[in-house]
Amino acid sequence: MNQTAQNNSNSPAGGLITRPFLVAVALLGAAVVLAGPVADWLDIQREKLPLPLRAPLGSLSESALAPYRVVKRHIIDPAIVKVLGTNQYLSWTLEDTEVTETDPLRYVELLVTYDTGGHNLVPHTPDVCRLGAGYQPAQPHENTQVNLTRLPGTRDVVPVRLCTFGKTDVFQREQVSVVYTFFCNGEFRETRNGVRILINDLTNVYSFFSKVEISFPRATRTQCLDGAAKLMDRVLPALLSNHWPDFNKAESDARRSTRRDGS
Repeated sequence: MNQTAQNNSNSPAGGLITRPFLVAVALLGAAVVLAGPVADWLDIQREKLPLPLRAPLGSLSESALAPYRVVKRHIIDPAIVKVLGTNQYLSWTLEDTEVTETDPLRYVELLVTYDTGGHNLVPHTPDVCRLGAGYQPAQPHENTQVNLTRLPGTRDVVPVRLCTFGKTDVFQREQVSVVYTFFCNGEFRETRNGVRILINDLTNVYSFFSKVEISFPRATRTQCLDGAAKLMDRVLPALLSNHWPDFNKAESDARRSTRRDGS
């Protein structure tokens, strides 16, 4: 071995610069150079574009909710709005005029939120938010579904998540159940992970999700699920028809525009 080779082998750099190391560096460099063109070829969208509502949530038609009527429209505290990450919401107390005054399903809390754009949106759920308000799970959370009759198209089943929480203080013990579902990129999902999968679909141009959350302050867990199905059969068709964007059409138009611009 000559002196130069011996010096190279004894130096720190000489031990690192091996054939596998050089191959790895070459592959990494090629990946950096090709990342953009390959992403374009695969039609990968790294950043999602916002898709606005067709009409503000607050303009939801009360007549479409019959037999429910709006008792109160709530303004959410700005600090909570900041945590939610969106100022597009509807928070109403409703009254079901078809049932008696003493029926536990007479009064219901409806919360609808909308978020769009970005690439790693984090949906807020009662599973987490209620814990911050001092509640604890009273029963295991359950993923289930409700059967609806008024949804447009072929949809008749919507996945939902049912949660029951309890809170105990010095004077009383409170228990409340919440039912919610997400409408994300044109599909219903009942979990935040389901929403994340749709949001992070690399082939989509747009992304959005809307959460519909329903609770009955005086109802049992079973009653809450039944009541939520009835209310969703009014709320969801109205949102689909007049408020939520047509995701499939937006995606189709975007791809058609891209092909036309690239021709």
